[in-house]
Amino acid sequence: MKKKIYQYSAIALLAVTIAACSEEQINIGGEGKLVLKTSLSTDMTVVSRTVEQDLIDNCMVWISNEKGLIRRYDKYNDVPTEPISLLSGHYVAEAWTGDSVPASFEKRWFKGREEFDIESSDTKTVNLECKIANVAATVSYADGMENVLHDFSMTIGHKGGSLIYSGREERRGYFMMPSFDKNLAYELRGTQLDGKEFVYNGVIEDAQPGTEYALKVTFTPVSNEVGGAIFSITIDNTTIEKGVDLQVIAAPKISGYGFSIDTPLMTEKGTVGKRTIYVSSATKVNSVILRSDIFNSMTILGGNEFDLLKMNEAGLKVINEAGINHQNNYNEENDETLIKINFEEPFTNTLDNGNYSIEIVATDQYGKTSTCDWRLLISDALVMTSPMPEDGAVSHFSATLYGTVTKDGVENIGFKYRRVGTEEWSTVEGVAMSRSYAVGTEYTATVTGLEDGAEYEYVATSDDYESTITQRFTTLRCIQLPNSSFEDWCTEGKALVPGTSYATTFWDSGNHGSTTLSINVTENSTDYAHDGQYSARLKSQYVGVGGSLGKFAAGNIFAGNYLRTVGTTGGELGWGRPFAAKPKSVQLWVKYIPKTVQSGSKSGDGNYMPAGSLDQGIIYAALVDDTKQKYTQSGNNFNGTEWPCIVRTASAELFDKDGANVIAYGEQIFMEATEGEGLILIEIPFKYKSAKTPSNIIFVASASRYGDYFQGGEGSTMYIDDIKMIYE
Repeated sequence: MKKKIYQYSAIALLAVTIAACSEEQINIGGEGKLVLKTSLSTDMTVVSRTVEQDLIDNCMVWISNEKGLIRRYDKYNDVPTEPISLLSGHYVAEAWTGDSVPASFEKRWFKGREEFDIESSDTKTVNLECKIANVAATVSYADGMENVLHDFSMTIGHKGGSLIYSGREERRGYFMMPSFDKNLAYELRGTQLDGKEFVYNGVIEDAQPGTEYALKVTFTPVSNEVGGAIFSITIDNTTIEKGVDLQVIAAPKISGYGFSIDTPLMTEKGTVGKRTIYVSSATKVNSVILRSDIFNSMTILGGNEFDLLKMNEAGLKVINEAGINHQNNYNEENDETLIKINFEEPFTNTLDNGNYSIEIVATDQYGKTSTCDWRLLISDALVMTSPMPEDGAVSHFSATLYGTVTKDGVENIGFKYRRVGTEEWSTVEGVAMSRSYAVGTEYTATVTGLEDGAEYEYVATSDDYESTITQRFTTLRCIQLPNSSFEDWCTEGKALVPGTSYATTFWDSGNHGSTTLSINVTENSTDYAHDGQYSARLKSQYVGVGGSLGKFAAGNIFAGNYLRTVGTTGGELGWGRPFAAKPKSVQLWVKYIPKTVQSGSKSGDGNYMPAGSLDQGIIYAALVDDTKQKYTQSGNNFNGTEWPCIVRTASAELFDKDGANVIAYGEQIFMEATEGEGLILIEIPFKYKSAKTPSNIIFVASASRYGDYFQGGEGSTMYIDDIKMIYE
């Protein structure tokens, strides 16, 4: 009987048809509108809103025509809630979400594609369904399996990656089939009661995406004395079907008409004028709360807040007379809402000089809430000192100061700044971020020659006028990596580890796995050293007994900890250490001696490094944000610890240099031996893709570039010493 799969799908309404937030509609000839609805067909037996919402939030949507990409939305929230205007023609809508990895028990990949046509003055609704693109597999065993086979496991995978189902592992595995391998291989392995090893191999040919293959292992006993049995494996394939729909709707959207509600509104007293704010939603809105100290004077309200949609007539009369009114337009047929909130001149133009905040909280019928803080600055001041943005404004020796023009007629703008605790101020001229000096114009100045890790303060100026607001910032500290010269070493069990103690070490290696057979693939060495006595020697070698039992192991070192060994198939590693700095590059001294890949398992002969090729070494570093993965493994000393990246070599769950958490990345690949007799100095520049300040660093060096896949040249050796971060 085929296995029935129960699941849920999450529908993300990426756009809804609602009245535009404008006073009039303008139709342009030759254009039509697109209402895009994207659904996600998952395969979860028990729906997890956290997992589903994460998939939806990170859904990427592209719209293309014959000329190429014309609309790109990298995240769900980037898709406009209003219909999308498109010229008449033929289009393709595509969507992707999830993680496309070779093999994983958790990560899945979804894809959707729909072609459609847009006609002039027409509104087209397109339902774009993201279906699972993985091949799935489960394993089950007949009762009494333990009576004939001990320590059994099933390995399932392809040439790009595999998963190990240990014992009665009930999890579903997900596989992305590579172009060079369309078959899903499986291997049952265990120990018979007589102590002999049992291995059985098979192949699922032409494994299809969106299909689950259920492997059922049965047996027929043939000997009670030694526990012998005849094993058989049956495979049942079932399409991963769509189940119950779980509707996920975007929270209400709050926006200003003709102005950005996210930017403080700066003006002089009596000139604010009428201001309108819209609340739009793809469903019914049950509550719109306005909260501000301004409302304390309206005694009938009994506080500083009120709910526009739940007020009685007396309360509505009070706020209407004060100059606040609203219109609630709910379309019951389409289940859509547009609420217009007007702040009339009798309210806005009577506000005195000051800094005001009006918080707006909108909640829909499903409990989804959006909050915005509308700020008004009414002042006769010429300029105001503004806080720095969270990312990109401060470096190690420089910073960008921010100010805002708050009154018309300003001509000269700038700043005063100094290190906190000193008396003398320095001055710098400001540069407007637009050509005019109109009210609300933001201006900046970049100051250099600062000290790293020091606190500074600054104020905005205009001629002789100084803002009464002072802002502070602290420059980034120039951080170096601990034990970067590899002079300190200790032991943890049989494993040699860089550092004075394993509890405090910054570095670790694969020695914890290789020393199960008394081999340290990474050691301190006096063969070569730039400064001091030691360097780190990373030597790739076969770790095993004889020619058939063992694995090729790359000499390696990384920032983090070795978490555990998984049989003879690989290890689990926690990568990354705290690091809040922005170096331009990393320098280090290196010597690399590659060896030729030999045929057979000892040298890791494979599709990445075939026999006869020269091994390659690699050193790479990534600066990443504060995103962490939790490691869960009961009985393990690292259970519950969190890491920027958890690597599982057995299932090819590796570091992704293009991941969303990566702020900067740099690498050096060694295609041949380094020149000369000793160490040489190399510099690896960081390529930044974000202005954010990193929270952690990932640093890895390996004598065999494809050591994660157990491939390389036996005897390839890399020496590294004196790692130094370079700052500017």
